[in-house]
Amino acid sequence: MTLKAFDSWNKSDFFNLLLALPVGIIAALVTVLFREAISAVNGVMFQDGTDITRAFLEYPRWIWPLITGCGGLVAGALLWQARRVEARQGSAPDYLEVIDRRLPGIPAQGTLWRGLSSLASIASGGSIGREGAMVQLSALSGSLLAQGARLPTVRRGDVIAMAAAGGLAAVYHAPLAGALFVAEIAFGVTAVQRLIPLFIAAAVSVLTVRSLTGDAPLYFYAAATFEPGAGALLTVLLIGVAAGVAGPLFLSIIELARRAFSPIAHPVWRLGLGGVLVGGVAMVSPLVLGNGFEVIDRLLNGGDLATPLLALLLLKVLATALTVGSGAVGGLFTPSLLVGAAAGALVCASLHALGIDPGPMGLYAAIGMSAMLAATSHAPLMSIMMAFEMTLNSSLLFPLMLATAISYVVASCFATAGAYPVLNRHNARFQAKSEFETGTIGPLMNRECSFVVESATAAEAMREGLKQKTRFVYVISGEGRFLGVVSTSDLATGIMEGSLAAEATITPFIIKEFTTVYQDARYEQAWALLSDSPLERLPVLDNAENRHLLGVITKASLLHKAQEFL
Repeated sequence: MTLKAFDSWNKSDFFNLLLALPVGIIAALVTVLFREAISAVNGVMFQDGTDITRAFLEYPRWIWPLITGCGGLVAGALLWQARRVEARQGSAPDYLEVIDRRLPGIPAQGTLWRGLSSLASIASGGSIGREGAMVQLSALSGSLLAQGARLPTVRRGDVIAMAAAGGLAAVYHAPLAGALFVAEIAFGVTAVQRLIPLFIAAAVSVLTVRSLTGDAPLYFYAAATFEPGAGALLTVLLIGVAAGVAGPLFLSIIELARRAFSPIAHPVWRLGLGGVLVGGVAMVSPLVLGNGFEVIDRLLNGGDLATPLLALLLLKVLATALTVGSGAVGGLFTPSLLVGAAAGALVCASLHALGIDPGPMGLYAAIGMSAMLAATSHAPLMSIMMAFEMTLNSSLLFPLMLATAISYVVASCFATAGAYPVLNRHNARFQAKSEFETGTIGPLMNRECSFVVESATAAEAMREGLKQKTRFVYVISGEGRFLGVVSTSDLATGIMEGSLAAEATITPFIIKEFTTVYQDARYEQAWALLSDSPLERLPVLDNAENRHLLGVITKASLLHKAQEFL
């Protein structure tokens, strides 16, 4: 008995299912080891390094820029070493590039040196996400596993994707979001064959982390419930719009910082300067230090911030721009979550000041997290699921969906690209495919085509066919109406054998039943006709009534058009 549900699955898909279990476990172990390494370094630097925003208070404020600056120098030296290795062995591309471009794997040495550079930036208080290095190192573990296994039926990109999904899921304890992120960003698809292994790897990774660390959901927030109402809906809508505008602005500020640091060529001095400047910002508010995990927890649960919300938002954006712009290795996930949480809380507080009570501020901080993440990553499904899985507050699902959808649409109206260039290529391919399915062949038609009139002689038609190197010569009436074709080879054979006079008219030899296509036909329709035919080109007519010959559409031009999305 055949299981029809698996008819579309091939051998490599089943291998992926089997590999998802060990890949998820390995990815979880990588993230745990990296987190422990950060804790070890912070344990040496501080008496209590569990909360970086409080740990710095052990030292006088004037020392803070020295700490972050020294961390930047170390991170820059490690990044410089990574570049030296990459100069000899080839660059270490981001795992998303490896998956999208089907590269053979992730180079180990360069990736490890970059991971150490990220560790130095994070441990010294750099305003950057831990997830960037964790996921890249998890993807490296998948790459090494795929190379070592030497399984010809398993594409290495699939294994790398499973490891990346597992790594991201382990960082945020969000298996659905981890799988959806890779599906949305890396693959640009949500096919079942691709999603199921990602779900398995992500779920196994989270289970492994929880069994080792006993951690609960990252930002468990069940103390409040979202109550739909006019004030609540207004707040959600405003958060969606605000995040949609703030997300591209946030990325633009980071890009400006990159340009400002670009004259400093050596990474040691560039990251060192970035670290000193971040330390200076931290002297105003230590809440900008680190990725923002602890501050988000305070925003959700009403903890004391000691910094006005607007100041926190602006300072965090500045600190992140300085860290990322100076070239620090890391991610934007958690900084984006903090900026979004602060923005959501700020909208709620502003409405409170106007006499509108939408509800607890923590609810809208969580909604802002999802909306801002979608605006910067351009991955709305992942953003919704991540905020939901991190809080496990079921009442938030509807407002998360609404605010995130609005934020994504608003952010898409800006020219600023998202944080992941690979997604722009997916969108370009999607648009090209959509155009191929719905666009008409008129713009692709070649109007310079060969033809003869029906009064032409056999010799004239034969010469035209040989001149243009075509099997068939189109025949039109005096008014330009397409009548059919004559075979170049048949005419040439008849003339050479003497069975056909060169001056004879071609009217008896016109083949009237010949495949044609109209100018308003879609690319896909024209391709369907040509793919089932030995012909390399088809005549294009204006319409079924007039049948005037306008030009030709070639198989080569359609193939070139299809390459835009293949």
